[in-house]
Amino acid sequence: MKLSKNFSLNELTKSQTAIRMGIDNTSDTEQLVNLVVLVQQVLQPCREQFGSISINSGLRVLELNQAIGSSDKSQHINGEAADFEAYLISNRRLAEWIKEKLDFDQLILEYPGPDPRDGWVHCSYKRDGGNRKQVLTAVKEGSKTVYKKGLQE
Repeated sequence: MKLSKNFSLNELTKSQTAIRMGIDNTSDTEQLVNLVVLVQQVLQPCREQFGSISINSGLRVLELNQAIGSSDKSQHINGEAADFEAYLISNRRLAEWIKEKLDFDQLILEYPGPDPRDGWVHCSYKRDGGNRKQVLTAVKEGSKTVYKKGLQE
């Protein structure tokens, strides 16, 4: 099923962890609607600006989200978030463009490193409005993930 000109439902629901663990990562109606809006508002504009986009993680049903150790409050559970990268630009530049050009709820540059390809971009969008435009950078400090305000170096 196509969610937009360039994105399919399979891209936003496929998970190797779900396959390996036998978890059904199929969206319900609410999650599907949220995924369509996320694709239209965030992913498709990125695709049109920068070419191919690789989706690392989209929808994660609660069981899958718990299996990977993520928070039960993750917007991935609702189909409101995706982790992704663009092939032609750095993750930092992708995050900067989203911050400047798009509406979003939360934008996180996750685990940037010395290589511009290190890490990925997490972006969420709430279709009911109230998008916070929160910008963070996730970094490891020791064994813990710490979220810092803004796009950090």
